[in-house]
Amino acid sequence: MSLINVQGVVLKYIKLGESDKIITILTDKLGKVDVVAHGARKTKSKFMASTQPFCYGEYQLYKGKNLYTLSQSNIIDSFQTIIMDLDKLTFGIYFLELIDSLTESETKSISMLSLLLKTLYILTHDDVNLKLLRLVFDFKAISISGYMPQVNCCIKCGNKILEGYFSIKDGGVVCRNCKDSKSIYGINKETMNNLHIIKNIKLEDLRNIKYDDKTIDYLQNIMTRYIFYQTEKQLKSIILMDKIKK
Repeated sequence: MSLINVQGVVLKYIKLGESDKIITILTDKLGKVDVVAHGARKTKSKFMASTQPFCYGEYQLYKGKNLYTLSQSNIIDSFQTIIMDLDKLTFGIYFLELIDSLTESETKSISMLSLLLKTLYILTHDDVNLKLLRLVFDFKAISISGYMPQVNCCIKCGNKILEGYFSIKDGGVVCRNCKDSKSIYGINKETMNNLHIIKNIKLEDLRNIKYDDKTIDYLQNIMTRYIFYQTEKQLKSIILMDKIKK
């Protein structure tokens, strides 16, 4: 039995039997894997804390016939203060679910893990606009997964544009001459500028952005529809966020 040492973030878990869990971890070496954690639901289990969603830790695994099994674990950062704030918890659950939906099992993605860790750190320690954080996170996550929206020039003719439209099905901005009637959203100069900022900004610099709530909401609507178009998955956390907003 060969042991594998990985670092990763717990995305979710499901109950198994009376006291076990199957946890899904986004790891540095193996990508996203499902891991059996025996006895992890017992109050005195050594695995109880390290198998909670959001937890970032070191995990020692061994491969069974179908799943990995957890042998040892050590917490690096639990990020558990997120659960003390309802708004942060709601956004945090969304970040985990989106990452889960965008990543294939056992496909290594250090970039996605890095994005998630930076986002959870900012969510825990920084005072930033959560809607802005979500929008930038969405853009970067969908880009890492291979569906980066084209925002520099018309995705059809290649001409540079200062304003135009966003096409969900084409995956980027289009000029007036190339637009059609399907999934088109008007993009003015200010909104186009915001798209460029969102594409290029580092997460740690979010506090320096001047933002308009209406513009952020408008771009988030586009991004949500674009992600759904690409993944064909309806995230439960979005429904939860909408309920809490109302």
